[in-house]
Amino acid sequence: MALKDMEIGILGYGAQGRAEALNLKRSGIKFRLGLRKDGESWKKAQSEGFEPENFKKVIESSQVLMMNLPDQTQAEVYRNFIQGSAVEYLVFAHGFNTHFKLIPVENTGPEHILIAPKGAASGLISFYGTENALPAVLAFESAKQASIGPQEKSWVEDLALAIGANPKALFWARFKDETICDLFSEQALLCGGVSSLLRRTYEVLTEAGYNPETAYFETLFELKLIVDLIWKEGITGMRARISPTARYGDITRGDRIFDQDLKERMKQVLAEVENGKFAQEFLKESQSDQYKSLAKRQADHPIEVIGARLREKMHSS
Repeated sequence: MALKDMEIGILGYGAQGRAEALNLKRSGIKFRLGLRKDGESWKKAQSEGFEPENFKKVIESSQVLMMNLPDQTQAEVYRNFIQGSAVEYLVFAHGFNTHFKLIPVENTGPEHILIAPKGAASGLISFYGTENALPAVLAFESAKQASIGPQEKSWVEDLALAIGANPKALFWARFKDETICDLFSEQALLCGGVSSLLRRTYEVLTEAGYNPETAYFETLFELKLIVDLIWKEGITGMRARISPTARYGDITRGDRIFDQDLKERMKQVLAEVENGKFAQEFLKESQSDQYKSLAKRQADHPIEVIGARLREKMHSS
């Protein structure tokens, strides 16, 4: 069956749901949008030209249902609204609920599809139809068949393209691959690693008596310039485009800081992701006072305070 002939529903209009809805519309694919009545997302979707409906109506009419709700709420919505329905395929943007069996893969239930764009949802919108369109990891899991059939594979790839993925960068893998690699990279590098490294680097400089403004520009501000080079040219390509002094310091000092002890701690973090400990902790603690206090403490870090002041000064008219 061709994608254009399928009944498609989307649940959720956060960053991911909004990006997918906007791009499906741009791609000429019809769908229905399911949201909680009169919430902020409902109002935002209406303001952007959509006609949202309640979950029940969208689920009852959908053959393919795209789950763009927060990870921690998907299982409850599945139990309350989707389980036992006529939905044939659940499409996820992240493998969390499938891999950790929060939403089971059952003989009597929908088959699970993964279309996971590799980048922020905003990139799906801004890079739509360009050579910089985001790659996507695709996966299939079913209790009814061992592997995806050619017709299903075709419409899944068409759906990935319709939400804005790069036609040259659709990669089939397992739910496990995407889930574990995504969570670990967010914690050890992309989010947790980078933010912690920025705070520590800034602290070392300012605690040694160096000017806070200079420390900010030499850490957080310049990071984008280097990341952009790495993204475009790779690590070696970045090194070829920086000064000889910076290149020498990179090659001779980086591994002194990020040594084998750090690698062992990263392995511990990976193990907590693999064995489900992180998933259990996240579901239990993500709304706790302890977590909110930790987030507040990090938000009040001096690098955040001076960064806000400098950004306002630089961008003021």
